[in-house]
Amino acid sequence: MRRAGFPSEEAEAAVRRAVEEELIDDRVYAKLWVDDRLLHHPLSRRAIERELEAKGIPHEQIVRALDASYPASRESEIARELATARWTRLASTEPDARRRRAMDHLLRRGFPAGLAADAVRRAEREEDSRD
Repeated sequence: MRRAGFPSEEAEAAVRRAVEEELIDDRVYAKLWVDDRLLHHPLSRRAIERELEAKGIPHEQIVRALDASYPASRESEIARELATARWTRLASTEPDARRRRAMDHLLRRGFPAGLAADAVRRAEREEDSRD
């Protein structure tokens, strides 16, 4: 609102009223953001945390939303699912390039290198055990 030329006092009053009327709720927004990310474009917990921080959501609200919808114990599960899906899509790719691309995919989504490497190795082992 300030960028649109409204005086600071008016902008603050409008935001205050929207919060009072429960039209703006950081807690709900953070939870919906986490849920949407997990459903449509899974990222690491840290990557989602950074996105919400950039949107100005208070840290305690971010932590609550992540703990409720994306507990730390689920992060390795999400990484494994993404690694398996990418590994499968890259089936016709040379093995070293396949490993690198699957790993890069997880790293771009914010997963720690060790977790990403474990997830890719697991996807490779699972495929080998099916053959």
